[in-house]
Amino acid sequence: MQNNENPIILRGITRVEGNAEGEALATSSFLSHLVNAVTSDGIIRIFGHPLVGQSYAGKIVVYDTDKFSTGGAWGLYFKAKVTNAAPKALICRTVHPISIGGAIDAGIPAVDSFDVDPWTVIQTGDYVKITAPKAGDEGIIEIYPKDPARRAELADLKSSPKKGWEKSNVSLTLYEQEMLAGKHGRPKQIAMERLVKFAEGMGSKRMVPICSAHLFDDHQSRDYTVGAWPAFEEFANMGARVRVPTTVESTAMGDDLVDDEGMPWHYSVMAPAREVFKGMVPVHENLKKMGATVIPTCIPYAHLAPPKFGEILVTSESNAAAYSNIMIGARVNRDPANMVLYAAITGVMPEYGVHLPENRIGQMIFEVDPAVVQELDDVGDYVALGGAIGFRAGDRVPVVCGLERMTNAQAKAFCACVSPALTYPMIHIVGITPEARTIEEAFGGEIPKDVERVHITKSDLAAVYQNLRQTEKTSIDAAVIGCPFLMFEELADIAEMLNGQKVTTRLWLYTDYVNYSAAKKAGILEKIEASGARVVHSSCPGMVVRAPADAENLVFATDSLKVAMLFAGIGWPKNWLGTRKDVIQAAITGTYVQTKWLN
Repeated sequence: MQNNENPIILRGITRVEGNAEGEALATSSFLSHLVNAVTSDGIIRIFGHPLVGQSYAGKIVVYDTDKFSTGGAWGLYFKAKVTNAAPKALICRTVHPISIGGAIDAGIPAVDSFDVDPWTVIQTGDYVKITAPKAGDEGIIEIYPKDPARRAELADLKSSPKKGWEKSNVSLTLYEQEMLAGKHGRPKQIAMERLVKFAEGMGSKRMVPICSAHLFDDHQSRDYTVGAWPAFEEFANMGARVRVPTTVESTAMGDDLVDDEGMPWHYSVMAPAREVFKGMVPVHENLKKMGATVIPTCIPYAHLAPPKFGEILVTSESNAAAYSNIMIGARVNRDPANMVLYAAITGVMPEYGVHLPENRIGQMIFEVDPAVVQELDDVGDYVALGGAIGFRAGDRVPVVCGLERMTNAQAKAFCACVSPALTYPMIHIVGITPEARTIEEAFGGEIPKDVERVHITKSDLAAVYQNLRQTEKTSIDAAVIGCPFLMFEELADIAEMLNGQKVTTRLWLYTDYVNYSAAKKAGILEKIEASGARVVHSSCPGMVVRAPADAENLVFATDSLKVAMLFAGIGWPKNWLGTRKDVIQAAITGTYVQTKWLN
């Protein structure tokens, strides 16, 4: 501790219990803990982030909330238990469920719900002490400012006592109690223990049965890894089995294409494909031992595990959560990826977030200008529209008016705005979302008189493209389409767009094995690849690890908001975000030129 003076006190709510003290690293921005945002050595690598290049290892990290991947939960776990590069504690405006789940497995405290934004009081370099003995109860933050002048500025700060919720409020059924007591085996007991801690951190009152689960994928490595593989190995060796239909997220490469030199895992990569594949195989074997269906995909709702209206599921994939809520009317959160594993093993999940009807109700209105609607023909248009709405809504539930219909591909593109932009996976599209047949239904009754209304114009979509510009270099090294994965009808459309054309640079079209096989059977694959483009199955663009020195100088064109935002940073290619037509044209000419949404 730096001095013996009385500390400045902040009082919040404990999300994950524990005590910690150390030096603060503070930002008013968001964070993600997955390896593409904070690498296994604790270095922050998010493109344009205020803390980029700094390490949060061993620090008390102070930030707004989580964005990006649910795999951040595994990232915290791995950095705490394997590489010793995790923060000592989390202090947030709102600790996202992703980080609550991650902090539980990392064994670090997490506190939020302060009277003020915590970074307005805590600055980088301040010494901070956290006392947070009970989830749902008050957490005390003692701050010893590094700058003595700030102590005087903060002397009059008053932080009111906090009353949260009782951890004993979690009610378990007899079977859930038996799982927790170990009567149904050690794997279920450990999983239930962690789910109960998560329930306590979320203030959940009960567990709810789930209909399906979608797990993160991984490959064994200490450096570039999701961080889930040690837990998969642990539970598989204990004999754990999933209780519900369980699918698996996209992976590092398609196993029958490992040696295909035209695949992205052979281009400017950190490790040889065979080396990565060697680390991927045991992860898949452990998942199969537990009963998961290892056909890697990020769109399980399209074929392998489509949910029904009102069903509760758990997923590690944000676009799947959004699509299931928005287009189907199922009930699913952006769940911490580690808690998805535990839910798959037990068959239950704490009831929280958009499981609850009151958290699905609209909170603001977006009116899409008719002039915008008239120009929504490219799938990429819906990417920009989703981004324009999501970035403005933040952690509120938007109600969107003015759209009459969407194809499956357009809906998928729109819903994929959630992970990069929105905090929670719920949007009401009036006349399309099953729970929003009318605008009144989206608000659960009468529309609030003081509700915020936002008019979406062409300039709002143009701003999405402009604000995500990461380079001025228009000559591209590759074009990437298919995040989320392309559906069969999209592959058919792209085949027509490429008919008679030849690409002059790499064009990678990402899909899963289900759609790849169908496209191959229908002759679509042959038509696409006649142009020089390549169809990639099972692999996620973000799980192909480029050599950092090479990646810094690479320029990609993409129609994916997720690729442009989640997979950009130190050691990652720079991206042009564009419409699908513009991205394909860039692959044909070698130069990216934006032709739409210019102002």
